[in-house]
This record gives sequence, C-alpha cells and structure tokens, in this order.
Amino acid sequence: MGDILTKGSLLPEKIVNEMFSLVRGHSSLAALAAQEPIPFNGAKEFTFTLDKEADIVAENGAKSNGGATVAPVTIVPLKFEYGTRVSDEFLYGTEEYQLNILSTFADGAAKKFARGLDLAAFHGVNPRTGAASAVVGSNNFDSKVENVAAYSKIFPDATIESALALIETNDAQANGIALSPKMRSAIAAMETSGGGRKYPEFAFGANPGTMGGMKIDVNGTVNRNSAVDMAILGDFSAFKWGYAKNIPLEVIQYGNPDNDAELGDLKGHNQVYLRAEAYIGWGILAPDFFAIVRDVAALTLASAAGASSGKTAITVTETKGTGNIYKYYVGDTATAVVYGQDVSGGTTWDGTADITAATGKVLTLVEATSTGKALKVGTVTVTAHA
Repeated sequence: MGDILTKGSLLPEKIVNEMFSLVRGHSSLAALAAQEPIPFNGAKEFTFTLDKEADIVAENGAKSNGGATVAPVTIVPLKFEYGTRVSDEFLYGTEEYQLNILSTFADGAAKKFARGLDLAAFHGVNPRTGAASAVVGSNNFDSKVENVAAYSKIFPDATIESALALIETNDAQANGIALSPKMRSAIAAMETSGGGRKYPEFAFGANPGTMGGMKIDVNGTVNRNSAVDMAILGDFSAFKWGYAKNIPLEVIQYGNPDNDAELGDLKGHNQVYLRAEAYIGWGILAPDFFAIVRDVAALTLASAAGASSGKTAITVTETKGTGNIYKYYVGDTATAVVYGQDVSGGTTWDGTADITAATGKVLTLVEATSTGKALKVGTVTVTAHA
C-alpha cells in the first residue's frame, strides 16, 4: 500500500473506473452524450457538412459540385481538482482502512467532477467560484448555442416543442434533454382536461429517464449558474467529452495546501491532505444542433412615493447590463413577459426619473436589449405621492 501513499501516485484503476461510472449518474452531459477517450494533450474532431442535396443526373448528363464544409473542433482536457483534509491516522491504517478512505474520497470527488463538467460546459463557469472561467472561454452551451425558445410555465411541454422546431430547421434530430428541476416541476403540475396529471411520471421530484421517446436527465446544473436556462436539448452525438484515464492522487503531509488561513498547517493539526486531479475535455461540434429553453431573469424592485403628486420612485437592485434599456407597463395586474419578447412598445424609463402611476397599481419593469428583446422582468405594487 506504500505506493498509493507516495506523492503523485495514481489512484488504483478500479477506483478510477468507479469514479467515472458515478460521473455518469451525476452529470447530465455524461448521461446524454457518449464518453470517448481523450489524449492528455488533446484531440481534434472534424465536422463534415454536405452543403447541398443529392443530384439526379441524366444519362450522359453533366454532374455538378455538391460542396462540403469541414470545420475542426479541438478538444483540450482541462484540469479539475478536488482535495480534502483527513486525519493523519490515514497514513498508519491498514490497507483495508486506507482503501475505504480512498473509495469514500473518490466517490465525493466523482460527484464534484460530474457537476463541474456540467457547470463548465453548460455555462462556462469555474464550478467552485461560479464566475466565468477564462480557461473555459466560449467553449460552453450558453456562449455557442443561438437557438433559444422562450419558457412558458403554463405550457412547458409546448416550449420544448418550440425548441425542437428550431433544431429541426437545421436538419438535426434531437435525442436528449437536460431539464432543470424548476421546469420538471412545471411539467409535473400540468393537468389533463379531466383534472388528472398530464405527466404523472414527473411528479414528486422524479427523474423519469425518457420523455417522448428521448433520453432525459433532470439536474440542477442546468440552471445552477444560469438561472434563466430551463432546459438544454439537442443531438448529443454532436457533443464529445472524455477524460485522460490517469488520475493522480497526492497525499500532502506538510504545509497549508488549500491556502486556508483558519485551518492552518497540516502537521500542527495531525492532518494530511488528499488531492485528486482529473483531466476532462469536451467540444460542441455543431451548436446549431442544440437549443436552450430560457426564462426571463428576475429584477428586484421597490416603489416609494415620488417627489410630486401621482409620482412613484422606482429602484432596481440589479445592475443594468451594458447597452440594455428599460421598458415598463402599469396596470391592475402584472404584465406577462417571456424571454426574447419584443417590448419596444412599452414606455421607456431612464432608470432614475419618477414614474406616473397610482398607488395600488402594478408596475412591470423589463430590462431589454437595445432592440427591445426582453431579458429580465420584475413587478412591484406602486406607492405614489398623494
């Protein structure tokens, strides 16, 4: 067992295989897309598109060029790291005890690597910080996929059909859906004309595995770092992922390897640090073969009496995006707005001026693109100056 405890040694192959079996159970992308081996220094995949339809040629007739577009996609494994402190009794335990610790650690790390794959490939973020990752860059669905369908809480199944239609215009056939728990709940709440559940297989937090003959996986990673993504669907054979099989395990006995000022030096606390590193790579070969079901993000609003009679002062907690505009509506009830809706007909607000509205009315504020496409929505009951 001494080899396992050597700095920079590899996790036993059995544990590595178990780790990535677990990844398939905790990652939507791993569940929906086939895994392929990825060389440590990367791989290049080629997409090959035939540009025109087949040609019927008469006897002795001239043939014409159909044309083809070839585009390379480079898949480079990125380092995913996870570490934890354990008692230094680990160093002196029996082989059975050490393997038990390693298996438990591998189980936890596998779940973190699985979520990490989804969060990075779906949203382009560093899983630990939730911030955009410069290492991932634009190699993620949020950045590359331009097919977007507006989410409807009332008719979520129709929303999926709208997204599928966007994919099919590109001659693609969807074979999988990664679904957020929020959208799963909306589907479960749908009723038939007789009052029963339309999709009982989605009830009580279930992950049914299929929907309409397609594979489905319900996972919080779909909207964990992009609150507006409700589902990501498409032809997942156009997504490639894999890992370099050698996963080093480092057992660190000295210092402060996790840079934790509170926990301090390992030796001073009778601890050692276990660290595993996995090299995982992915590529989106055909972004047009995918679509995202997207909801409007939420704006947090407050209303207070304005400076003059009949005026209200509106404040917005969230910072407006660069180049975006505000549009608003005032009525007896909130105005329904979906993602991407054209709200250019609403009243423009500069973000500071008092708004004319009576106390008790409902103001719906929309943050939109410069061309008036809805991105975020908030509502507030008006308090106006008497």
